[in-house]
Amino acid sequence: MRKVLSRHHHRQPPPPHHHRQPPPPPVKDEATCAHPGAADVESPHQCPVHHREYAREHPRECRRRASLAYLTIAGGVIAFVCGALSPTHFAAVCVGIVTIVFGLYSQLVSDTTVERWINVIGLGLAFLGLGLGLRHGGFHI
Repeated sequence: MRKVLSRHHHRQPPPPHHHRQPPPPPVKDEATCAHPGAADVESPHQCPVHHREYAREHPRECRRRASLAYLTIAGGVIAFVCGALSPTHFAAVCVGIVTIVFGLYSQLVSDTTVERWINVIGLGLAFLGLGLGLRHGGFHI
């Protein structure tokens, strides 16, 4: 037999929000300073710039790729600023060419999305700086 609920017979209301227990904080592995769930990674090495674990890679490789990306954006900014100024067109062309070569190599070996974004922005600035430098006189001193 089914019991029919009357209108006075309701379920218990849920407890108020202030009585609920807060969720436990994420567990952090102190030995490796890795993210939760990264305990499966065999190596304690972690990329310090992008917080990405590389299981079989030395941290020096991660820093090398990150420094190539930062070199690309720094060279792109320098090439763009020098290209915007007319008297420094020769420096803009030289820095632009070198930055484009380094930036293309950095894009080739990049492993994270952050490095790729930095490389693309640096390459774009270097290309614009090279174009402005060529417009203002190029290699003519």
